[in-house]
Amino acid sequence: MEYLDLKVDFMFKQLFGNPNRKSLTIAFLNAILHRSEADRIVDVQFESTELTKETEDGKMNRLDVLVLTDRGERINVEIQIVNQHDLPERILYYWARIFSRSLAKGQPYSMLPPTFMITILNYRLFPHETERFHTVFHIREDEEHFLWSPHLEFHVIDLQQFMVKWKKYNIEIKRLPEYPWLMMLSAVDAKKGKIDEFMLSELEVFAMNEQEIREALEEWESLSVNPVNRYEYEMRLKWLRDQLSNLQGERRAGWEEGLKQGREEGVRQVAIEMLRSGLEEEVIMSVTKITEEELDELKKKLLDE
Repeated sequence: MEYLDLKVDFMFKQLFGNPNRKSLTIAFLNAILHRSEADRIVDVQFESTELTKETEDGKMNRLDVLVLTDRGERINVEIQIVNQHDLPERILYYWARIFSRSLAKGQPYSMLPPTFMITILNYRLFPHETERFHTVFHIREDEEHFLWSPHLEFHVIDLQQFMVKWKKYNIEIKRLPEYPWLMMLSAVDAKKGKIDEFMLSELEVFAMNEQEIREALEEWESLSVNPVNRYEYEMRLKWLRDQLSNLQGERRAGWEEGLKQGREEGVRQVAIEMLRSGLEEEVIMSVTKITEEELDELKKKLLDE
């Protein structure tokens, strides 16, 4: 069986963002948020994932999965496999937009709902700060650590670090409610073209005892063999690969330009020191390869000092 990678946002939305599979969304959220017993989410309503225009060129911000729970909470789930290096600010922006648009004109601020952001990443967001794969953020007072408000909560799921823990087969993480769901997200790697058969076999063991995991595997399999889904998935995967290639090209061009500027600045500094030493201009131009015009500019710079 060739499963499609659930880390590709198209497939993630198909499995967890479809009202027809609402029971899977509820189970997934309860697992990620560690909700149990009286605290469990029992129902969700799917909301529009389109934010208003952000820029003059008409680009839209589109969220992955946004729901309103029976407990009156708004929960947004985002999955990212391309590191664009602005994610903390972007998630904060998304939270602010979702939170502020929850209040109708004339309503008191007390009616604003708790708004939670769950961000699932296939790269390290805080590689130097933590080795945990599930981190939770609130706004707290610096000294006594009490909450500013319970209405803000950010969850970051680091799938790369989850894989590190999984390969060590740490028995403690197997007890976590999110464990089988994160295995589901990690078992297929579209970038490498690999499926972890051992991880899938472990998921099948979970499915024997947990109905929600069994249903998720069945739906995942059904979506993966659907030809329309496969086509949409391949198109989205191609776009993501192109985006990653473009980002890498931009960063490489930036590094090369920085190195070039650094070299040019170094040459100018050498030429200035040679001028200060009284060396002949012909010798300086011969050694540094700078032009007569550039040398004249450096001479003027020395006179102005």
